[in-house]
Amino acid sequence: MLVFLHGGESELNLNFTLTMRIVNFTEKVIALTLLVTSSISYAQTPALTGTVTGVVWKDSKPSDGLRAPSETKVAGILVKLLTVDTGEVVSTALSNENGEYSLNANAGTYMIEYVYPTDGFTAASQRVGADNTINSAADADNLTAPFSVADNQTISEYGLGLVAKENTITYCTQKESVTTEWSQNLMLPKSTVTPVPLNVKIFAAEAVYHPVIGVENTATAAGYSITAAGKVTMTIPINPASLVMNSDVTVGGTLGDYDGDQDYNGTSGISFFNRYSFANTSPARSTNNAAIIATNFVGSGNDVFTIPTLAQSSVAITGSGNLETFVRTYVSAGACVVYTYEEGALPVTLVSFNAQKRENAGALEWKTSSETNSDRFEIERSSQGKNWEKIGTVQAAKESSALFSYSFLDTAPLHGQNLYRLKMIDSDETFAYSHILNLDFKNNARLVVYPNPASEKIQVKSDSEKEVSKIEIYNRSGVLTAQSIGNNFVDVLKLSTGTYSVKVYYKAGFSESQNIMIVK
Repeated sequence: MLVFLHGGESELNLNFTLTMRIVNFTEKVIALTLLVTSSISYAQTPALTGTVTGVVWKDSKPSDGLRAPSETKVAGILVKLLTVDTGEVVSTALSNENGEYSLNANAGTYMIEYVYPTDGFTAASQRVGADNTINSAADADNLTAPFSVADNQTISEYGLGLVAKENTITYCTQKESVTTEWSQNLMLPKSTVTPVPLNVKIFAAEAVYHPVIGVENTATAAGYSITAAGKVTMTIPINPASLVMNSDVTVGGTLGDYDGDQDYNGTSGISFFNRYSFANTSPARSTNNAAIIATNFVGSGNDVFTIPTLAQSSVAITGSGNLETFVRTYVSAGACVVYTYEEGALPVTLVSFNAQKRENAGALEWKTSSETNSDRFEIERSSQGKNWEKIGTVQAAKESSALFSYSFLDTAPLHGQNLYRLKMIDSDETFAYSHILNLDFKNNARLVVYPNPASEKIQVKSDSEKEVSKIEIYNRSGVLTAQSIGNNFVDVLKLSTGTYSVKVYYKAGFSESQNIMIVK
């Protein structure tokens, strides 16, 4: 018998009891009783006591294998924890939007394997520094050295530095691990470099976690085999448009006669805990079709293309007709896009780009390691990431293979959020954008709420009062008691005497708070 079930957090198990009694064969009288009962059963998942954490980052050129706070973190990288003696994968994860990952296992000796888009990255040199918490841990085979994990121990010494390959730009994203079924659009930036890419490749990966896979035999002794799977389907703008990843875990054996307890334990049941699997595209899905690239992958500013992504789980049971299962499945998915350009298309190799507040000014600093026909850097600013304005220009070094440093001071930042990026322009006016940095000057808004005390109405006054999106008033217990949307005033007639907190939200994306007194 082969049964397919789809499930997530829990399975609804149906227990069929069939009784047949033949009264008189010649009269063809048959009494048939079909009893259907249902129950939902849960298995207790034992905790894995050891934890291994790390960070995946983009190592700026010239690569030193040392993670700096300003370096970009990389999401969507597949990380696998393997036993040293057998190479069995005991835990998997994808790095999140902060480049962080976490692997769980019991005490033992392990090593880590990293899987990333090799079209866009190579691994930084292993352990070039003294501090293992911020140094690249993988060798040329993308494996760490063996290490031991004890019970209740957390180890955070195994990060990975990735170095961008020449003439490429790679962007990555990730969806966190949640119970299936889920559906979400993964979004990746379009190319902003002129001329357009020669080639576009999409790398994808999934990490699947089954906290429990349980089976119960409700009749006589029987053998069984169960395959629990996680499946991710992505719709990508490359032919063929369907990219499917599927990974599974199979368990099997023999169960005794039903012991009367549908607990996935005892003589007639068994539960398997903390099983992991993974999948990734190899090779990456690619296209060099100019029409497809121009239509789907070329844009400007914050233009993105979306990858509709669907995660599902399934259970396949092979055995007698009296087997019941309980399965929980979590799936995470990640995707990276690698743009490859003709040699010389990228005007500069940007080593770092940092921003910090200096009193009431925004100080921007960046470094390049090589420049070919570079002309200038235009500094652009935005409050919301949609409309960008040029606020300054810095001349480039033209031709250089040495480390060059640049700086710019924004002496009149916007009130609230300030997004900055560099437009790196070549002498023939081709250009590329840097990543985006954020500085918040919300204290400059100088919020005033009046009258204070108030009895009927309060008003908001600030340098950004025309950009107020919402006002909320909370009592001392943190309960929302009044609000106004799209206005710079709120009616407080119904509020009782007391102290309240007024929170003002601005369209630029920041908020301010001030306490007031209501009197009646």
